Amino acid sequence: MAKVPYISSEAMEDIALNILTAYEFDFKDMVFPKPTPIDEIIEFHYDLDFAWEPIDHFDPEGNVMAAIIPSQKRIIMNESQKEFFEEKIGTMNFTMAHELGHWVLHVDDKDNLQTALSLKEKQEVFYCRSHSSRSPIEQQADMFAGAILMPKPAIEKFIGNFKASGNIEMGHLYTLASCFKVSISALCVRLNRLGLLYIHEGKVYNSKDEYDGQIAFDF
Repeated sequence: MAKVPYISSEAMEDIALNILTAYEFDFKDMVFPKPTPIDEIIEFHYDLDFAWEPIDHFDPEGNVMAAIIPSQKRIIMNESQKEFFEEKIGTMNFTMAHELGHWVLHVDDKDNLQTALSLKEKQEVFYCRSHSSRSPIEQQADMFAGAILMPKPAIEKFIGNFKASGNIEMGHLYTLASCFKVSISALCVRLNRLGLLYIHEGKVYNSKDEYDGQIAFDF
């Protein structure tokens, strides 16, 4: 596998926010949290075809979630996972954003993407599995998804509002995740990564230092 070009956290934030700005999605002046229209951005801003098709055959040994056919500018969601996706909207949105991340960041990096040959189209496709190891290229696509679905200025604003009103509990975070239409796990990863909160075993801390101090005190 070829070396994956490094993308800093700051650069990833800029990439995501520039896309949202170009799409004229207001992430700065939100009065209430709202979801990123990731499907619209995929179809209308990037002019990518978006489809549901059964694609388990791309990797019989893995749980294929989605794929990209670069030559057709096409993102495919696995139809065999559609019931799961419809039940877990946050996971569906994150998968869409993850695939867009591959398109934006990696579509020309064929050495690092898992490939398969589509028997129907006779063209090369790139696919992602739900339980594959989190290689650097997958981690980058995850970071992109978090940044575009939960824009940093908006997250900072609403977490700041929560902090100003008193202690933050998991119930607040579940509500925020629901508004952004992401999973609670994706939101917690995003908050930890931005250093806005630290969530551990269902408890919310203002920072990792606060968590460390609490553990030391308990001991």
